Amino acid sequence: MSRSTVVDDPPAPVDVLIPEARHRQRRRYRRSAILISIVALLVGALVALLITTTSSGSGTPHDTSKPATAAVGRATVLIRPVLCLASPYVASQRRSGPVPACGARFLLTAPALNVSPLSTTGGYSSTTPKPDPALAGYPDSTRDSPTQTVLLGGLAAGPPAGQRWVLGPSEMRLSAADVESASSQKDQTGQWVVMVHLSSGGAAVFDRVAEENFHQFVAIDMGGKIVSTPIIQPTQASFSSFDGSMQISGSLTASTARAVAAAIRG
Repeated sequence: MSRSTVVDDPPAPVDVLIPEARHRQRRRYRRSAILISIVALLVGALVALLITTTSSGSGTPHDTSKPATAAVGRATVLIRPVLCLASPYVASQRRSGPVPACGARFLLTAPALNVSPLSTTGGYSSTTPKPDPALAGYPDSTRDSPTQTVLLGGLAAGPPAGQRWVLGPSEMRLSAADVESASSQKDQTGQWVVMVHLSSGGAAVFDRVAEENFHQFVAIDMGGKIVSTPIIQPTQASFSSFDGSMQISGSLTASTARAVAAAIRG
């Protein structure tokens, strides 16, 4: 009895090709999905870059800090009358409220200062009242209001450390409209000063302020700090015009003198 061997028929070519085709098709789908994802990421990055570039060009995000920087460079320079000296601040005696009036015997009036030119030496003599001790508990004014009385200290490189002044309302603001030029330089003694040349209008205003404060202290107030506190023409017996020129001095450093000149130029 003969045995019959059952042999399965070999798969038809179509049966072999269909699974392979499906495998190739799945690989194509995966490649397409990857390509689409990459393209989407690139498009998103390009759109973000365009938005950032447009915003930068409009100045919105970058310009927000410019006004603050410019404001610092343009600190207001005021000329104020000095009413009296104030004792150094004592925190344990802290007082609040507006700056009180100076005591009568501490006022820096022309009679109290008693400025006398010395013709023999070209100098002068004067008497300066002591600081008002009642002001020791009042801290420096935090707002440099031009229309109010303020209590201010000096720059670190300016007047004596701890020295403070009570100043009356501003009588002149040194601005670009009143100034033709302002520059820092060394004087004949090697000290840094600021030379200011005023316009005709500015010269008239300054002469009026100087004459009203003749033989008295005025303060150069830059942004709430005292730069200088000169006595008006102490070596002269009578007032004379400044002819549009003024010099700001007072132990200034080179950087402070440059800052003052820049602030005056506006």
